[in-house]
Amino acid sequence: YNGVNLLHFDGWVNPVWIKGRCGIGPTDPMVLFAGRMVYQKGPDLLVEAIPYILKFYPRAKFVFAGDGEMRQSVEQRAHHLNVAHATRFVGFKSGWELSDLFKACDVVCVPSRNEPFGIVVLEAWSAGKPVVVSLNGGPNEYVWHEVNGLKIYPNPGSIAWGLGTLFTNFEWARWMGHNGRIAVEAAFTWDAIADQVLSVYHK
Repeated sequence: YNGVNLLHFDGWVNPVWIKGRCGIGPTDPMVLFAGRMVYQKGPDLLVEAIPYILKFYPRAKFVFAGDGEMRQSVEQRAHHLNVAHATRFVGFKSGWELSDLFKACDVVCVPSRNEPFGIVVLEAWSAGKPVVVSLNGGPNEYVWHEVNGLKIYPNPGSIAWGLGTLFTNFEWARWMGHNGRIAVEAAFTWDAIADQVLSVYHK
């Protein structure tokens, strides 16, 4: 498996301030999509799910951090669906700007049509956040459903179910995020990955 540097996600930030920079209220549920805006990653599927979610959680906000060939069409679709007020397209982010978004959000959504591994899942867990991930690809192997995230199918209805289910109990969501952090500390730091590789050569 890939690994992640936990140090990039340590340290405290004020989520109210981070949300405020995006024009998001301090108590508004915040969903983060972080990745390339391409067909494989499914940003369009998340946008199509937003109307369903807003029916029950009208203050929810959806932050898209990334650029790519679909960004313009996804933004346009948000306007056509009358959900542009709930979306924030912030472009490509890296370093502390990206880690701050992870720390400030309530859940990271990975709606990929196919996800080879999903390093974004490890980044979310490093920040102590739960994930809603597609069953198609790598995350299906290592995400434990209802323990450190929720698994969904890559279609708008299933994505809406996953996010809506998580929003019903934020204490449960935080518990799943905490479990994700434990998983990273135990198995997904680069030290742990290196030990696993060395163990193969030692056999």
